[in-house]
Amino acid sequence: MSNRPVCHNVDMPDPWVIPGNGVFYLTFTQGDRIEVWSSPNVEDFNQAQKSCIWRPEGSGWAPGIWAPELHFLGDAWYIYFSGEKPGQGPSSHRTLVLRSSSKDPMDPKGWQFLGPLQGVPDHWAIDATVFTPSPNELYCCWSGWPLGDHSDKEQDLFIAKLSSPTQAIPDTVTVISRPDHDWERPDGGKRGVNEGPTWVSMQGFRGIVYSAHGSWTCDYKLGLLALVGNNPLDPSAWKKRSSPLLMSEREKGGPYGPGHASFVVAPDGSSCLCMFHCTGNVDDGWDNRKARCMELKAQDFAMESSHCCCASGTEVGGGGHGGGHGNVLGKAINKIKSL
Repeated sequence: MSNRPVCHNVDMPDPWVIPGNGVFYLTFTQGDRIEVWSSPNVEDFNQAQKSCIWRPEGSGWAPGIWAPELHFLGDAWYIYFSGEKPGQGPSSHRTLVLRSSSKDPMDPKGWQFLGPLQGVPDHWAIDATVFTPSPNELYCCWSGWPLGDHSDKEQDLFIAKLSSPTQAIPDTVTVISRPDHDWERPDGGKRGVNEGPTWVSMQGFRGIVYSAHGSWTCDYKLGLLALVGNNPLDPSAWKKRSSPLLMSEREKGGPYGPGHASFVVAPDGSSCLCMFHCTGNVDDGWDNRKARCMELKAQDFAMESSHCCCASGTEVGGGGHGGGHGNVLGKAINKIKSL
């Protein structure tokens, strides 16, 4: 993988990439709107087609739109994201849902705003993702403050079973991860951050990849939470790896602070494309967060493995900069774009 920005002149916090209809769709945090981009090349969105599919005006919600995710569930496209209540600022973030009546997720006329995800606590929540660990079962995982706590000192990972894409089953809400490792805790350990969850199924690994530490620092990184039991609602069914999955090492140079990733897994599960945002400089903070791609192998997800550094890798797309493994993954990914 190249680690070149997939779009050189646009910041792309929280990139979400998904194959479909023969292309790759991409969406990311833009604050005051949700756009869907498409490109035939997962590493190059410089000439992407772009469509603004929703703005919050008239919805009863305000700008402050974070981390949209595009999912195809049943026979419809959905977007899960978080938004603010008017005049109440970031502390009012809740999970919101859009659904499209069109098979083309770039058709703005197809999208309908459905409002907040139902059945979850009326409490701060961001970065919702949905996944199906078993046939006919749908779950939602999100990052939230501990219930009853408004101090903004800790973000845990919550899970709930869904009875439909828009309705959680209230009594299934469970905490499955808390930031209990030093590498998950910024500000000298005074804060704890688990956020940006996404489901990944690889050879030897089924579980959630999440972001940890401070997104405003170069120490932002990806962690692993493996589903080792049969019941995703049982906290003991999840096992956290003691070492991160992906991080930066300052002595190796940039990019820095990889986080909030999405994944395209090769059909045989032996490798995947990991798209994440990171910065070009150590002290960029929330600025200059570009989306990049990296190939990860199944063995990188093993519970006994050590972390990967985001400054290494070969090009995924096979465009002349990478080695053999990148070309193999690039060909495999091209085969699944039509899913």
